[in-house]
Amino acid sequence: MKEVDVLWFVEHIAREMDVACIAKHMLESYYGVTTEVRHIYLHIRDNLKSYMPLVLVFPFFYKASDLAIEDYVERWPNAVYFNLAWEEIYYKTQAKLKVPGDFITKERVIHHAWGDFFKEYLVSSGVPTNHVFVNGNPAYQLYRDPYNLYYKPREQLAREHSLDPSLKWIFIPENYRWAFFSDQKLSKLVRQGADIDEVIELRDFCKVSLLRLLAWCVEASKYDTLQIIFRPRPATHSEEIKSLFQEHIGGTTGNLRIIKKESVREWIMASDIVISSYSTSLIEAAVADKPAYMVEPLPIPESLYCNWYDYVPRITTAQDFFDLCLSKTVNVPSRLKRWAETEMLGRGDPIKGLVKYVSSLVQERRQQPLPQEHIIDRMKLRIKLNLPRRKVYFNTLTHENDVFSAQDVVDRVASWRRILGQVD
Repeated sequence: MKEVDVLWFVEHIAREMDVACIAKHMLESYYGVTTEVRHIYLHIRDNLKSYMPLVLVFPFFYKASDLAIEDYVERWPNAVYFNLAWEEIYYKTQAKLKVPGDFITKERVIHHAWGDFFKEYLVSSGVPTNHVFVNGNPAYQLYRDPYNLYYKPREQLAREHSLDPSLKWIFIPENYRWAFFSDQKLSKLVRQGADIDEVIELRDFCKVSLLRLLAWCVEASKYDTLQIIFRPRPATHSEEIKSLFQEHIGGTTGNLRIIKKESVREWIMASDIVISSYSTSLIEAAVADKPAYMVEPLPIPESLYCNWYDYVPRITTAQDFFDLCLSKTVNVPSRLKRWAETEMLGRGDPIKGLVKYVSSLVQERRQQPLPQEHIIDRMKLRIKLNLPRRKVYFNTLTHENDVFSAQDVVDRVASWRRILGQVD
């Protein structure tokens, strides 16, 4: 059993791993805080048997009975639980489904917030004010110096993915997640409080919108000046997109490529225009000073509405899409950029802020035991060291590119240390 100060869980590599590895480097180098980065699902059996942590850093924490979360809470009932909350900008249906779901989530977990808007959401849902750390969005900081030096330049991406760097790159990170939800998944969401008519409407909207967008991409890819790069969202398997494409569209794809590898960041920084659905990658594009446009083949349902949509220009027809791709005049959405930087980058470097805060949690935990009201009686819990063999924790369908080893972490931390060593 290895004693460790921080056990930092990752779900999606592209979304979370860079911040996790930077944090490991900074925690250990600046604060003497030992840190292990592990997958929340893939490594669960080894995690439970191998470590004794003071602080657990989760990528999400909606309720203590969720898959894997339950096992970690039962294994380490008196650790400090810190929720990174990698999803915070909710549309209306999400806001209802992702509300903190139980006593532990509200009273035991400390929640990371990108801005006051998320703090207000948590507090209105029953989380104590002093359990919310407002810090900013660490992922947005990665677009700034010196962090952005880590990512592959356009020429390298072109070589590795057989793309033409001389063409105009149109990057399309889709987020039509509801298009792939089964009836069983929708029923589960209804049991969790979703409206059945609403979720069916969302699925229909996303499927039709996705198919129209793919058809537009095929037509645009026939122009010899354009390179269309279509990226499925992290939890959507690339084969699902390709299968949907072949079933409903078929034919040749011209200069259209469906690519899941790399993070959104590389592609945003390397591309000329970013076009997406209601994906928050449009916010990232604005932060990165890239032209960004929201594609809206169908009117967005009220249940999908979020206030930041008003800050980004819309594309509603195929002709609008083609004209934009071919236009020589495109603009960074300045209102979206100002809003994002004010709300989520206005408190200094969020990565350094996050690291400093996690180190303070470790120091507090080292110096004094948890308050009596926060202690969970181990005798009332069954400590799971031997998990059910048939229980599926790591789903290869929804975590297509999320396998990593301890050596992968070592290598990535070393790369980040080389980038940051001159400026830390």
